Amino acid sequence: MTWTAFKELSFYWTSWTLFEALWIGLLWASRSRVLGRVVYWIRPARRVRRRACERRVDTLLGKLEQQGVPAQDRPEKEQLVDRWHRIVAGRCASVPFQVVPVLIAVGPMLPLRPGPGGTSVASLWMFAAIAVYGTVSIALMAADERAAAVSDPAGLVAVRAALFLEGLLEEPEARRSQDSALDAHGKAFRRLCRALGTQARYLPRELPSAARERVRQDTERLIAALTQANERYLFSEGSDRETAVGELARLVSGALRHSCRPRDSRDSPVVIGAHLLSYAPTPDGAADVTEEPLWNRLRRWTGWLLAAAALFTGAVVLPGGGAATDVLVLAGLFSVAAVFPPLRAVLGRAVAGLSGAALGRDVEPAADDRPAQRPEPASARAACPDGAEGSGVTEGSRTVG
Repeated sequence: MTWTAFKELSFYWTSWTLFEALWIGLLWASRSRVLGRVVYWIRPARRVRRRACERRVDTLLGKLEQQGVPAQDRPEKEQLVDRWHRIVAGRCASVPFQVVPVLIAVGPMLPLRPGPGGTSVASLWMFAAIAVYGTVSIALMAADERAAAVSDPAGLVAVRAALFLEGLLEEPEARRSQDSALDAHGKAFRRLCRALGTQARYLPRELPSAARERVRQDTERLIAALTQANERYLFSEGSDRETAVGELARLVSGALRHSCRPRDSRDSPVVIGAHLLSYAPTPDGAADVTEEPLWNRLRRWTGWLLAAAALFTGAVVLPGGGAATDVLVLAGLFSVAAVFPPLRAVLGRAVAGLSGAALGRDVEPAADDRPAQRPEPASARAACPDGAEGSGVTEGSRTVG
């Protein structure tokens, strides 16, 4: 492949990617990225794999009934099928929309081979560009998933709760996953809790502050109740384990009942029935201080390191920077120190030492001059005879000084 063809394909891929990034950004900012909304405009698409979704919902509802979950705490079949199928169909339609540009750019380059005349260097650069294209496309897919979670947090909770209930109520011999049962259960439970937190943050965003605080408190109590029931499920055996499974399934089913309601007809920010939270534990102050998710920490660290790289680059490129170069280097060091605690401690001690030394230089001369400028006490002036006070001071200044 020649450089001309490569640049032409890169231009097409860049144009499509910029359009896609702009589209995702606008939908994210307007909170209007709802999976399946456009797909359901096409009538044949509504029936694709819908029967399979109905069978899964029937099986799930039957198992909930076997666990003794009352009908008032179980989701309605039509609502759950419609909600779940919309999201799955929307995700299946959006993936090709985001992957096809990468295939268009990568497909013609697959038979690329190094050739004579120095074309091997060009080939390496081309393969590096392909890797960058793939990374950018994967990042845009993650951004699109986050935009959908922010725009429709209740739909995310519905999917996470349904998948968690399937794994919880599934027979051990029927599991198809090769992972450990505890690992799969833990991952599903963490995803459900994160989805509930996202729902509490973005669902009542247009409501008054009192309503938002009410939703946040209810969600915290729900997560605390789920955590307590999950611990009983993990650390109990026999009949106690069956009871714990029933309690956990009832809580998750109650949350699923409210989250699977149609998005356009939902008129209440209720996340779960109040009767299910009557005995829920109140989260203490220690539970509010949770560790920051790893993904958030990685993004923050990446931002600081990129800022440091930009500052160092500016210090190198700036011609004849002088003091400006020193400022850029110092700012870059502090940016790196925000990621590495040992460097932060060293810089903190250095700044404290420099400020202490500067303060000492400013204070010591004033302390030396203070006794020489101290005025004579009034009692000494009063002891001198009249008319001799001025001459005494003059003589003292001439002889004693």
